[in-house]
Amino acid sequence: MGFKGFAEGGIASIVAGCSTHPLDLIKVRMQLDGEKPPLPSLRPAVAFNASRFAAVVTPESFHIPPPQPPRAGPISVGVRIVQSEGVAALFSGVSATVLRQTLYSTTRMGLYDVLKTKWSDPNSGNMPLSRKITAGLIAGGIGAAVGNPADVAMVRMQADGRLPVAQRRNYAGVVDAITKMSKQEGITSLWRGSSLTVNRAMIVTAAQLAPS
Repeated sequence: MGFKGFAEGGIASIVAGCSTHPLDLIKVRMQLDGEKPPLPSLRPAVAFNASRFAAVVTPESFHIPPPQPPRAGPISVGVRIVQSEGVAALFSGVSATVLRQTLYSTTRMGLYDVLKTKWSDPNSGNMPLSRKITAGLIAGGIGAAVGNPADVAMVRMQADGRLPVAQRRNYAGVVDAITKMSKQEGITSLWRGSSLTVNRAMIVTAAQLAPS
């Protein structure tokens, strides 16, 4: 029963993750869309009259930034990705999604099943809600910690296409991404943001599985 819970949870999550990967990629691109380099500080040209030391500022000395275009919606972002990078770009980082679901979802679903079996009343087979919530918190936290390296790699791969060509990392796959991050940024970079990921997974898993 234990292995079956791991396998069924992992397979279902992998299929769901691959099916929704283009939507997840568009979401990441939209979240990063506002990331622009800061504008240089505006310093009007000042000419001083030698006799009066009065500042003379001409209208031409001001730089007025152009109005920002309206924020694109998900369909527009998806079309733009296809036009500029090709249809295959919608599945950038899908190998990381597979690995993430294999590690994260398989662990949390299977571990919850194990805890539920062990903590259930042997006679009635029931488990108090408090124990279900505790099992969900434990399973979600451990699953998120195990899957965080793949989660970081997935976001990096999804965002790579929006960088200038010279700055792109061009990861060959999730293993290549994890290997390069480990060598260039240290092994701890694979758990960047893990505290938030773990907290979120604990709440989500407890809310999803405890009522069952």
